Amino acid sequence: MDLSVYITKTVPFKFRGINLSFDLSQGLFSCADIDYGTRLLLKVFSKALDQGLITQWPIAQDAAEEKASACSVLDAGCGVGVIGICAAAALMAMEGAKNSLTVRTQDRDELARLFTAHNAKKNRIPQEVLQAFCEPLLAGPQNKFWDLIFCNIPAKAGLPVLEDFVSRSLALLNSGGKVIIVVVHTLDDFFRRHIIRSEAEIFLEEKSPEYSVFVYGKKTGAPVSNAANQIDEEKFAPIKTGEGFFESYPFYARTFVESALCDIPLKIKSIHGAPGFDSPGGKTEAAVKLIHRTGLEKLNLVHNKAAARMLVHEPDQGFFHCWLLELLCREFPCKALPSLVLSGRNILALEAARHNTGYVTGHKNARPEISIELIPAAGLWPVYENLQKAANNGPPHQYDFIAAFPEFIQQSLLPKKIDPYSAFWEPLPKLLTAGGAFICAFSSVNAERFDRVKPAGFKRLGDIKRKGFRALGYVRIEN
Repeated sequence: MDLSVYITKTVPFKFRGINLSFDLSQGLFSCADIDYGTRLLLKVFSKALDQGLITQWPIAQDAAEEKASACSVLDAGCGVGVIGICAAAALMAMEGAKNSLTVRTQDRDELARLFTAHNAKKNRIPQEVLQAFCEPLLAGPQNKFWDLIFCNIPAKAGLPVLEDFVSRSLALLNSGGKVIIVVVHTLDDFFRRHIIRSEAEIFLEEKSPEYSVFVYGKKTGAPVSNAANQIDEEKFAPIKTGEGFFESYPFYARTFVESALCDIPLKIKSIHGAPGFDSPGGKTEAAVKLIHRTGLEKLNLVHNKAAARMLVHEPDQGFFHCWLLELLCREFPCKALPSLVLSGRNILALEAARHNTGYVTGHKNARPEISIELIPAAGLWPVYENLQKAANNGPPHQYDFIAAFPEFIQQSLLPKKIDPYSAFWEPLPKLLTAGGAFICAFSSVNAERFDRVKPAGFKRLGDIKRKGFRALGYVRIEN
């Protein structure tokens, strides 16, 4: 994927004498510079290396000796990859370490994953050393343990999520492993209390006026049989996404939200770590009003052929598609509901949107069977690439209806030759069937610019404004 529509700044950074460079994005954390919390964490990590607090892993002494066990590093919530890449570069510089190091970086945001992979390549970190994944904190392969876990703690993740982080990070450490986290000063007592409650040891702590860094791990010298020093490794295994995610990890749930859109009641389980958790929001309300005014019959969602295919890009917690499915159940109770694909940057939002589809009541309060697929994607091109891959070199299936609620980078921050609106339009003719409908909602400014670059082959279906947002509807006409 071309990241040029997201890169807004490039900054140099030096760590342990190694010159590095990072591309940043307005759409991700710390978009103006490497944030101070990350700098403080790396300073403490460097100090821990110099003090021997972090024990170097075994290294083979000669070629005839069996390959040494690899040092395994996890950067949880990696953003654009600064911590994981700095750690990889520093550890690779240690004698004999290059071939015995694996760094897994993870972020709930697919755009962050893409930037991390991009910045790793930019800084010549081999792919066999560092790999990036779109996943929740402390996800990963089952039965995988780590020598080092880093995290610039997301302060708004929700206290239950952060409490789980302490226990789960300890359970996922190898013997002698360490967790290094940086937290805003308002959370330092919270983390200190939960680290101590988990019978762990704080090996190093450093504070600034705004941040605190903790280096902690399992207590040294404690006998294996000491029950107080044991952590339930089955309960705190690596997190797994997929069907039943919120049943397995209830600490992500925030609250139930009950609302109504165009007189249709909705029940949504909101979660920490995803936008739109208290109300549908202006974009959703504008899109709903547009469909209500336009009419379902123009959306190409109900016809006599096989069930329609529907794509919702950036569904947030799921208000829009749950409302639309409820409306279809009411208006066409005898018709099959469309298969549903949910795509977007935030894997937690996608899981929430999938889960909340289960609250669609259907006809006569019978839960309808709905085929749901999730595609982590920063934009629509990756969705089309996924379709091509699924088609096994045949013509890919297209969607009968697409709804999109994207966020665009402020155009003044991008190079003048970059047009994010045209880039978003480009894959739509490949994704949408002839006669298919496309609904999108943005801020009014974004909507005006988006509509201005509409390509040939699309006819305006409708236009409505709501609370500073604007929804536009189009139909793809026959070529």
